[in-house]
Amino acid sequence: MEDVRNLVPRTPPDGFLTWAADALRDELDTHGFLYEQEWVEDWGLDFILDEWAKPRKRRLVRVQCSCCGYQELYQYGLGQRGYGFILPESYSEVEGGVVYESGDCILCPQCGCQVKVRRRAELRSKGYFVPTEGRAMSAAVMGKEQLLVLTGWVVQRRVFYDGGDRLEVIPEESYVFSSVDCAQLMGWVNAYRGTAGYFVQHTGTWRQPKVWSERWGQEEHIFGLSEQLLAESCLPHCKLDVYMEHRPGAYHYPVAWLRLYQAHPNAEAALLHGLPRVLDDMIQAKTRAGRWEKNMRGKLDMPELDWGQTRPAQMFRLNREELRMAQRQDWGVLFWDLYRNSKEAGEVLTEQDIVNAFCLGDEHVGQLVGLSPVSKSIRYLLGQCSLAEQTYRPEPEDEDPPPYATVPDVQILTDYWDMAGRLGWDLSSDQVRFPHDLFAAHDEAAAQAAIQEERGMAGKFRVRRKVLRKYVFAAGGLLIRPAASQKELTDEGNALHHCVSTYGKRHAGGQTAIFFIRRKSSPGSSYYTLELDEKELIVRQNRGLRNAPRTPEVQAFEDLWLSWVRAGAPRDKSGKPVIQMKKGEEVA
Repeated sequence: MEDVRNLVPRTPPDGFLTWAADALRDELDTHGFLYEQEWVEDWGLDFILDEWAKPRKRRLVRVQCSCCGYQELYQYGLGQRGYGFILPESYSEVEGGVVYESGDCILCPQCGCQVKVRRRAELRSKGYFVPTEGRAMSAAVMGKEQLLVLTGWVVQRRVFYDGGDRLEVIPEESYVFSSVDCAQLMGWVNAYRGTAGYFVQHTGTWRQPKVWSERWGQEEHIFGLSEQLLAESCLPHCKLDVYMEHRPGAYHYPVAWLRLYQAHPNAEAALLHGLPRVLDDMIQAKTRAGRWEKNMRGKLDMPELDWGQTRPAQMFRLNREELRMAQRQDWGVLFWDLYRNSKEAGEVLTEQDIVNAFCLGDEHVGQLVGLSPVSKSIRYLLGQCSLAEQTYRPEPEDEDPPPYATVPDVQILTDYWDMAGRLGWDLSSDQVRFPHDLFAAHDEAAAQAAIQEERGMAGKFRVRRKVLRKYVFAAGGLLIRPAASQKELTDEGNALHHCVSTYGKRHAGGQTAIFFIRRKSSPGSSYYTLELDEKELIVRQNRGLRNAPRTPEVQAFEDLWLSWVRAGAPRDKSGKPVIQMKKGEEVA
C-alpha cells in the first residue's frame, strides 16, 4: 500500500478526550499521591511548658492528592525501598505504623479515590508520572479514496510535579484500510534502558513498516464509528458497527474482522444472517496470543467455514432448518462443533440434545463424538449428576458436613471407558457402558487396572529388588530396604498418607529408587519413605506420616547410611555392612 503517513493526523478528533474519559473511567480511576519530606518546628507541649527550651525541628512528610488537592503533614517512616509516610489512623506512639512509599496504592484519606504513591523528587527529570492508562480507538474516513482509518490511542493520566493531573492522548497505532489492503502505522518503538530493560517508547512521527503484524488486538471502544461513516468509506458493507455491538461473552477484534471481510466479503452475511457468536468464538481463538503474535499483516484464516458459499446456512455447513435451530439457541462454537461432528459421525442431534448439553455445562462434551451415542451419553451424565447430588448432599443438622463429591463429567466417563476397554470389559452392553454408579464403576476399573499394571511391572520390580538389595542396611534401632512391589508402595502411601504409590513406574523403570525405613522392633510397620537418586547418590526426599520431616534419629540414620552407600556399600565376609567411623564416633 502507498505511503499514508501524512494522511493520518496525530492529534485526536474533537470530543475524543471527553468521550474517552467516560468510556475508560474504570481504567483511568487511579490518581497520584505525591510526598516529600519536610522539616518543621516542633511546637509540642514540652516546648510550650518549658520557657528555656530551644526551638527544634522535626522531620515530617508532606503529602498531596492530585485528585482533590488535599495536603497534610504525616509521620515520617523508613520502608524497604526508602523513606515514606505513615497514615494517621495506623500510627501509634508504641508500635509506629505501616509505612507507605513510592509505588504503593492506597485510598486518599480525604476524597477516597484510589491513588498511586510516588515520591515528588522522582518527577524532576520527566516532570510527571503515569499512575494508570487506557486504550481506545477512533474511526475516520480520509483521503480521496475514502480510506477507512482506525487509530489506536493511549489515554494516560499524568500527575505533574506541582501536584495536579490531567489526561493526555498519545497516538500509538493506526490501521488504514483500502478496499482490499491494509497499512499499519506505528507510533512507538522498542527501547532499552539499563535500569528498566526493554520498554515501549512513543515517537513523534508515524512509521509505516512493509512487513507488519497486527498488535492492537481486542477493542471495545471506537469513537466516531457509525453506519453513516462506514457507508462513506471504501468498505461500505463491512458491518463493523454491527460486529462491535455487545453480545454476551463476546470480545471484539476490529482489525481482524476487517481483514477477514476484505478476504471474504460474504462474512457480512455470516454475521447478519448466520451465527455471530460462532464468529466471535472463532476470531477470539484465532487471535489468541500464542497463535496471533506473528500473524502476517493481520490476515485471518478460518477454513472451518465454507467461504465458497453465499448462503449463511451453507457457509456454516448446515441446512436451513439447522441454522434456524442454531439461531434460536444462540449457538457458540462449542455447540456448533458438537452438532456438526456428531452429524458427520452419523448421529443427528435434536434441539433437546443441545439443551441437555448446555445443562451439562461441560466444555469437553465434544469428546463423546465417535465413542458412544452423544445424546444418550449426555442424558446419562445428567442422571449421574442428579444421583451424585442426592448421594452426597449434607444433612442440615451436620455441624461439619462432608464436601460434595466431584461432579460426574465427560472426562470421568471417557476415562472409565478407556480403562474398561483395556480390561476387556464388554462395552457393547449398556450395563457396562452406562453403569448405575459412575464413580463406583470408575473406582473399580481403576483398581482392576492398577492390579493389571502391577502384574505387568512385577518382573521389573523383581529386577529392581535384586539391583538395590546391596543397599539394605541396619544400624542402631533402624533398618532400610528397597520397595519390593507396587502393592508395597500403595500400602506405604495409604499408611503414611503421602503419594509414594504414584512412584511405581519410575521406581520399576530405574528413574528413581524408593526405600522404606523401618524400626527393627516392627519391620512390617511403615515409618519413613526415602527416595534416592542412584546416579548422584543423594537423597531427594525422606518423609514420614503426612509428609512429616525427618526426626533427629532418622536424619542421623540417613547420614550414616548415605555415607556407607557413597563408600561403595562395603560388607565383610559374613555380609554385614562395614561402617567407616570417624575417631570418637560410634554407632548408636
